[in-house]
Amino acid sequence: MPDIDSLIQQLEKSGNVMFWQGKASLVSIEKLESLLGSRLPVSFKSFLLEYGGGGFDDADAVICGIENDDPTLEHRGTVYGDTLLCREDYAMPKNLVVIYLGADDVVWCLDVDHFDGDECPVVAFDAFSKATKPLAPTFNDFLVEYLSLRISA
Repeated sequence: MPDIDSLIQQLEKSGNVMFWQGKASLVSIEKLESLLGSRLPVSFKSFLLEYGGGGFDDADAVICGIENDDPTLEHRGTVYGDTLLCREDYAMPKNLVVIYLGADDVVWCLDVDHFDGDECPVVAFDAFSKATKPLAPTFNDFLVEYLSLRISA
């Protein structure tokens, strides 16, 4: 399986403009888990520690994170802000933690009720039917596929 860092380097070398919210500290990640009332998978914590969130320089291609090492920020693009928004606006269940919220109501989440060891699946949440659909068995698998699709585009 390709390494996340090498995929990101390959994307940047091919002219993709990427931005990152800045490394999150372990203290901030633990605070985010407390705010959400759930633990987060190891692969997502590793992503937050290294990148904090972010992605491609277009608004519809951002993985939610912890901006400026502040897990309490409640605006778009943050895990906490997008999760609160979806729980309020879409009656999204508490077992889902938003990692992507697209302008067209596309919501991708960690399903924290279904941990297998230190990892949980990534699912798509349909804001209208309230149904979920599996996307990847882990955040790392999701991120590799997400970045790989952009390389081949």
